[in-house]
Amino acid sequence: MKFVKGRGIRVVAASILFSMMLSIYAFGAIPSAYWKVQQPFITAREAGNNNDIIKYGNEIVNIFQDKPLDRDKAEILYSTYDAMYKAYENTGKYGNAIDILKAQIPYGEYLGYADGVKLARERVNKINPMTEVYAVTENTVSVPYYGMKNEPKAGTYYGRVYSSGGIKSMEQETAISFYVECMQNKVADFDYLIRPYADGTRLIHIALNMPEENDSLKLVMQSSSDAYLKETMEYLKSLNAPVLVRIGGEMNVWQNLADPALFKQAYIKIANIARQIAPNVALVFSPNDVSNWNVDMDDYYPGDAYVDWVGVSLYINQYKNPQNPIVGKDSDEMYYGNGLYANPLTKLKNIVSKYGDRKPIIITETGVGYGINGKSVDLNAFAKERIQMLYTYANMLFPQVKGIIYFDVDLGSSNKYLYSLSNNAQMMRQYIASTEDNADLIKKMGVTPKAYVKAGSYSDTLPMIELSTYCILPGNVPVTVEYSVDGKKLASAGQMPYKCNVDASTLLAGDHELKVLIKASNGYEKTKVYTLNKQANNLVTIKAK
Repeated sequence: MKFVKGRGIRVVAASILFSMMLSIYAFGAIPSAYWKVQQPFITAREAGNNNDIIKYGNEIVNIFQDKPLDRDKAEILYSTYDAMYKAYENTGKYGNAIDILKAQIPYGEYLGYADGVKLARERVNKINPMTEVYAVTENTVSVPYYGMKNEPKAGTYYGRVYSSGGIKSMEQETAISFYVECMQNKVADFDYLIRPYADGTRLIHIALNMPEENDSLKLVMQSSSDAYLKETMEYLKSLNAPVLVRIGGEMNVWQNLADPALFKQAYIKIANIARQIAPNVALVFSPNDVSNWNVDMDDYYPGDAYVDWVGVSLYINQYKNPQNPIVGKDSDEMYYGNGLYANPLTKLKNIVSKYGDRKPIIITETGVGYGINGKSVDLNAFAKERIQMLYTYANMLFPQVKGIIYFDVDLGSSNKYLYSLSNNAQMMRQYIASTEDNADLIKKMGVTPKAYVKAGSYSDTLPMIELSTYCILPGNVPVTVEYSVDGKKLASAGQMPYKCNVDASTLLAGDHELKVLIKASNGYEKTKVYTLNKQANNLVTIKAK
């Protein structure tokens, strides 16, 4: 993992834009109706009056709706939308907020506000509730499977990074990870650590790090590295286990930033040697979930032919900077996924959206900071909740996620987040509870677990229909989920994952209405209605209305 300070985000403040409008616009170039609404809108914005911001904002939008595009129109609407999306978000109207952000983006592009456009696009992702109802099934036919090396047809391997002082890998964990510094460590020197786990009961993940970052890539490209790389793959070939090799992970946040062309050349060289020598080794391209500000992870992708799995480093922390643990700017916290936006699922969504249509996904590193070394900051409650979020929902929302590895290590230096589960009994208990409760985790090699499907795709003969709901809002706003069948209330849940069991044996053959009502304390509300059909052979199908 890398700990780098993110580059500053430049945002054009709405207040600055309004002052510019007041001072420089030629009144004759702006519709007269606008000037009647402008001051009430500014007053509402300065007072934080969400209802009036929305009211007067919509009036401004309507005034300019049929006007030709010019800089005046673009600046007024851009800044108007900037206030409106937040007002909608504050009142739980996330769909409206997303529509406003999408409407704002073309004006930002017209004005050349590249940073603002980038932030708007990411906010669309971060505030989307992604509310959905899921069901547990033994019918895994709908689970994405791409036939990649060492990819399970269904289910998710899980485990932790090996730590000499940590709790030994548990029997039900089916993955373990080791770090090897490329050109510095010989993997065979760690045989005494690795070999005991190479008995066919676990997936072995090798993080082949580049210790000198871009300079290490240069060394890889020299012919003098050939013997080292071949020796590495010969050793991995000797293991009685499926192996994943992460090549140069987190290249998109290196301090000695990787040159994209050089990274791809080095990756492909290692990949070719692996494929020539080690048939049990699958290749992993694994960036950090958020790139440095002006870096695009896609620039480093070596191509589908050289990638078996796509990985991601996914850390969830309360504060962006552990050296200065304070609440940051909303735009910073939103973009990097801290504070109110510290949701592992929205952070994970980007990598799945980019590559999950063709590659299995593995979280090659994840951790939740429950404290900061050298500081009296108690983040235990925050961390427990995020561990539950991740291990409850990652493969429920994203069935392409077929591996999760926790970074069970504390780095030991001051001003660093504490991640080790082994060093915190509360966190370990939460990890064990959440993984035990996840029906889709692979807990024994060769045994296919149950799967999660969207409720509207359910088709099974199980006697009990196990339902869960995903709804995590920015700021972790309290949510209640109520389930009913044919108008009869079955359950009301106020804690993740908002479970409800429907006893299929009590249902008569024919159609029934399943209704799920999701409500949040900030006014957000969503209703999902389904037709639940039971046939004479006990097959139950659920279809969204």
